[in-house]
Amino acid sequence: VALDGEYGQKDISLVVPVVLGKNGFEKIVEYKISDAEQAEFNKSADAVRNMNQVLYDTKVI
Repeated sequence: VALDGEYGQKDISLVVPVVLGKNGFEKIVEYKISDAEQAEFNKSADAVRNMNQVLYDTKVI
């Protein structure tokens, strides 16, 4: 799901909890997470961003 400020992230698509309806994705469910969990989530987001950059730089995407 593309994030726009949820879980402290913007301009990235990551797996987060969502509400699904008969027409698909309806909204992101933003649970309270601990500071340690947020730090790990941020590290994961950074890893995805870094890999996206590698793919872009090598013209894979």
